Amino acid sequence: MINYQVGEFYTAKTFKKSGFNFSNGEYKLKIIREGLPEDPVNNEAELAIAEEQWLEGLEGSDQYKTDLDGNWYYFEFPLNDEGIDYMWVPESVVVEVFE
Repeated sequence: MINYQVGEFYTAKTFKKSGFNFSNGEYKLKIIREGLPEDPVNNEAELAIAEEQWLEGLEGSDQYKTDLDGNWYYFEFPLNDEGIDYMWVPESVVVEVFE
């Protein structure tokens, strides 16, 4: 069981260690929600981006249901070249990426 706390900062592992390409720097955990959030926090696009990024291609799989119904973590990203300020990330990815 993971024990991430809202308000704390977490560092992303390298792509080589996690298999996910997150920018270097500290990510601040802003919100934890059970199940894919239904209401946007900062803008409408963030929920569509989360579904596209983390759920697309998993439809019909056990992982899809696990991620859809599991905890989702809303991170404030460090300054980065991709222009991402905030993102919802499913727990299965959080445990692979953040230390």
